[in-house]
Amino acid sequence: MSIKQVSVYFLVMVFVILLIGGTGFAEPVKITVGVGGWAVDGLKQAIEELGFTEQTGIEVEVVTRPGAPPEFISQMTSAVMAGTSPYDVIDIEDEAAITFSRAGWLEPLDDLYDDEFWEDWAPDMLEMIEVWHRYEGELFRVPHNFEAQYFWYRKDIFDEHGLTPPETWDEMVEIGKILTTDEMWGISDGLAKGAYLMVYTGYLTQQAGGNPFEFDDALRTAVKFIHDMMYEHEIFPVAALTKDYDALNVDYMNDRVAMMRQWPFFYDVARGNIEWFEEDKAAIALPPAGPAERVTYAASWGWVIPETAPNMEAAKEFVKFITSTENAPLLAEMDVWYLNTRHSVMDAVGDEGMAQYLKLYSDAGVIGTRPFHPRFMEATSIVEDLVSAYLTDMITLDEMIEQGKSQMEALAAE
Repeated sequence: MSIKQVSVYFLVMVFVILLIGGTGFAEPVKITVGVGGWAVDGLKQAIEELGFTEQTGIEVEVVTRPGAPPEFISQMTSAVMAGTSPYDVIDIEDEAAITFSRAGWLEPLDDLYDDEFWEDWAPDMLEMIEVWHRYEGELFRVPHNFEAQYFWYRKDIFDEHGLTPPETWDEMVEIGKILTTDEMWGISDGLAKGAYLMVYTGYLTQQAGGNPFEFDDALRTAVKFIHDMMYEHEIFPVAALTKDYDALNVDYMNDRVAMMRQWPFFYDVARGNIEWFEEDKAAIALPPAGPAERVTYAASWGWVIPETAPNMEAAKEFVKFITSTENAPLLAEMDVWYLNTRHSVMDAVGDEGMAQYLKLYSDAGVIGTRPFHPRFMEATSIVEDLVSAYLTDMITLDEMIEQGKSQMEALAAE
């Protein structure tokens, strides 16, 4: 080969390496990332603005994965059994993540990160990771959001009555009695079965000092409190047992609810109702303290890689990129869906929008770890069925606790 031929060959190789981004992949790679329908457009925009493909040579197709955990689990069961996966990377919620990890479907991710990476994480998120994102010591999911539940209240109405946000359950009841009228309930929530009832039950049970899956005195205290608000104090609608979060939001924005516990997505929902919205109509305060403590808990979504991902190395490159200390703050600035309490993120987003309330709750130390069970989906069904039966007076409180203990023991023995 002549010197001229060698030079031409060298230039061609340099061009090829530059073309594929210097990633080490022999040919262009395309990965499929599955996310909830609400997150598709935002992630596409983020990938483009962050320049992932330009920097790595890896193309990304963002697709909608099934939204409901049972449907999603069914889809992935068939795929994994066939030794494949429709996704290289998935954005996954707590409920499905526990099922996937215990089934051995997820690739360990510890090798992607060093100690410096974890120094960016706030203590409340690190605690959550140990419970909800590791299994048998291995990291299987990296969270991108930290969704605390918030206590929302009608400050405009509170001000009219000279009231301040309740500090305790007892104060919440007293204020609820003042504000409940023929047109408005003092407090409400979405309590339909299908995870909604479990959320509120877990929220109050933590405030009572326990875990709802244990069917102990803390759960007894929490659900009796709901029952009392409905039937004794008459400040909480029994009809909430048929409502999801969309229905709860409609009630709140139609001036039929004065206080509620709700996830952070209501921040944008409220502001989207232009004719109704005013800042004082959707105010946020710290959660009222239960008998044990003032606490809420956070749920999270995060990135996982199926062990049967068709493009494993490229998938790892994507997860490492999208969760890096450099890119996580940029994502949070683009979309509240990526908001969390990592130090880099909080420094970037400042005290505006929903971030100010996440900071308020985090600084106050009221964000606890979500109540956990290794068979979360099945255990949730047991709790919801029995709590719903008690709240509709189909069984007594003692029967609820007794049957719950028995069914949880049977679940553990399977």
